[in-house]
Amino acid sequence: MTSFRIENILKKEIYLHIIFWVLYITYPLLKHTDSNYILVQWITANSNIVLLLITVYACYYFFFSWRNRYKIPVLLLFFVLMTVLGVLFSEYILNLYIYHLDGYSYKTHALGIVSEYILVCLIFYSFYSFKKAYKLSNHLRIAELKNLKSQINPHFLFNTLNNIYAYTLTNDKKASELILKLSDNFKYVLHEGKKEKVSIAIDWQHIKDYMYMNSLRWEDKIIFEVDEEIKNENVLISPLILITFVENAVKYTSKLKGENKVSIQLKVSDKELFFTCENPYNAEYVLTDDWKSSGIGLKNTKKRLELLYPNQHELKIEDRKDQFKVTLKLDIC
Repeated sequence: MTSFRIENILKKEIYLHIIFWVLYITYPLLKHTDSNYILVQWITANSNIVLLLITVYACYYFFFSWRNRYKIPVLLLFFVLMTVLGVLFSEYILNLYIYHLDGYSYKTHALGIVSEYILVCLIFYSFYSFKKAYKLSNHLRIAELKNLKSQINPHFLFNTLNNIYAYTLTNDKKASELILKLSDNFKYVLHEGKKEKVSIAIDWQHIKDYMYMNSLRWEDKIIFEVDEEIKNENVLISPLILITFVENAVKYTSKLKGENKVSIQLKVSDKELFFTCENPYNAEYVLTDDWKSSGIGLKNTKKRLELLYPNQHELKIEDRKDQFKVTLKLDIC
């Protein structure tokens, strides 16, 4: 079960509680087959249901989360008090119907009530512990994602500024166009980049702007070959993921001599996103040029994919002798 599904279930927690108590209260009707005394048997089994509800939810919403050095003794005192009241109240109710029950034992019934209180409270404590652990894990996950995104943004902006600086040395006219594109990229990173999800249309436009800027800077070295098929532009995706692969491809390709091609394919349907980015590179040159430092972006993106799309993505990185290819499949339904 993915974290997304768990989160949806927890949001509908009240329905889980309702289902549990409906099954709990109706179970005696399924357990007993004697139709002559089925009502009596049902009343017997649920004679203390009100006090049980009070006990369970007092523990669930107060005692389980209460932080006090006297928590344990107070909780035990409360539990003993409620179970005693449950036994007495149950005894009073059963006295009205006792003539229907053969071989009845108050002692056995009292032990049954105590066991019932303990069992149900343990069930709810297990659910409370699971919910608490999930929320803590989710908070840590959000904090880590924010940290990862903070690593991405300066990295991208630094590269873009380097592009502009390089172009101002040779062509002031095109530099102004690059500055305008950079403005759009700043807007994306500062506004859209902070969101959990953005439309694929906006994210893809950001990537196309980045490719355009690099095609101007590396016009004699890098050619972008793009194949796009977006059937639904409103599909949502986490920002600043796909751009990492394109940035990485530009870095590798820009170090090579002559004209080289970066091939990018994007296909988006209502349920799946398919993305590939392929570029040439020289493995030996990479190793001697401290190229491993550029791998931070890829490691970062792998981590983000694991956090954002657990069991919903397939990332394949092919590192051949002279070709580097990234293939990403995302379940986005």
